[in-house]
Amino acid sequence: MNPTTMTAPAIKSGPAFRLKPADWPVFGLGALLAATIATGHASLTTPGVALSGLGILIAVVVLAFSRRQLRADRRSDSFARLATSLAIATVLLGVTTDAMLLAAAWIVSGRLMAGLIGHVGEWSEARDAARRATIAFTIGDVALIGAVALLSIAAGSSNILSIKSSAAGSSSLPTTAAAFLLVVAALARCAIPPFSNWLMRSLAAPTPVSALMHAGFVNAGGFLLIQFAPILETSLQARYALFASGVVAALVGSAIMLVRADVKGSLAASTIAQMGFMLLTVALGAYAAALWHMVAHGLFKAWLFLGSAGTISTRTTRSKGLAQPWPALIALATIIGAIFLIEARRADALLPVCLALTALLSAMAVAVRSLPRGPMGAVVALMPIALIALNAAVLVLMTALQPDAAQPLLSPFGQLGILSLFLAGWVWQQRIVSGEQALPPSLFARLLHAGNALTTSKPTATPAIAKD
Repeated sequence: MNPTTMTAPAIKSGPAFRLKPADWPVFGLGALLAATIATGHASLTTPGVALSGLGILIAVVVLAFSRRQLRADRRSDSFARLATSLAIATVLLGVTTDAMLLAAAWIVSGRLMAGLIGHVGEWSEARDAARRATIAFTIGDVALIGAVALLSIAAGSSNILSIKSSAAGSSSLPTTAAAFLLVVAALARCAIPPFSNWLMRSLAAPTPVSALMHAGFVNAGGFLLIQFAPILETSLQARYALFASGVVAALVGSAIMLVRADVKGSLAASTIAQMGFMLLTVALGAYAAALWHMVAHGLFKAWLFLGSAGTISTRTTRSKGLAQPWPALIALATIIGAIFLIEARRADALLPVCLALTALLSAMAVAVRSLPRGPMGAVVALMPIALIALNAAVLVLMTALQPDAAQPLLSPFGQLGILSLFLAGWVWQQRIVSGEQALPPSLFARLLHAGNALTTSKPTATPAIAKD
């Protein structure tokens, strides 16, 4: 063909953005959120703002990250729709003043997350992970629906403020049952044992999904219990059950984290432990500390998951822990700080505050150990101090905005005893992680099999050692 007779390709006219049928559910959910706000069924509360802000911020970062990480994935558009819908549902969950609408947003977010976990549909592990997640979420959904139904009938209204004012100080059977059902819903969403397998098996999903879980989803159980705190406070039995579940999760997650060789598996086990700490903080009545834990852990863990893409190991085992005498000194400093809080009569939230202090002092010890020479060394040394100051300032602000329970679950000395046990376990954990001490082979095998049981559909046999 003569080049002069060639015609230029036709340029498509019309708008660059076209609404596809698959986009309608996203816009429908957004319209529901807009209608909720326009009709006055939404309000800004401290827990709601914390959850909504966390969900929006992490969702925006994850969507930007996934554009590159999933650029060769033919399902990238589906991921973007589900992630956007999850962010909208999280905001709706955080701002609504109607318990029925809150339950609906809770259920929708669970279905969306199950879809994200099963992102790679042709992979049997992903399908099994989505099925396990659906089962766990359904148990939590049924528990929440039961709690909302009981509370709405007792209050004669589904308005959350009316429910809380009606249930405050009541110890009736429906209110107590509702408190236990709320605890079950929170345990299922936060992946607390026996619901931990959905989180560990979700590692079959792409890395952005693991990060998105921390955008007000896996930690939404803490928000739910704080939102309905007056109901939880009516039942000491429900609070003790929540506290015991949190302790078990903290111990189980920390133990499994010791034997996981993969980065994402270790992070997932760490999330189980951290969700346990958050819920035991709620059980103690330290709502401000639990809210700050929800936000800080969500941001930090989402960042770690996004940085774990394609990573097998970045450091030697010895460099991951603190060698003696650092752990013992940090534990001693924490106990001294706890005694100071008791003497100052500011020990209602002694356990979570002192555990946060331990984490921050550990960060300071790591910074000092790897201190570079020159002006940069001074900057690195000041960062942990700045983090401690920031955490203290935010905790004071949270306490002013979100009052704690009128009656703490445990006395200061009871919290001090549990703190001592946690610190003893942490010092022992640091000895193992730093390589100074090895786990007993029998315990290592049990923890390894327990971790594998949470992440594999079928038990794996121990490979035989070939003989010459």
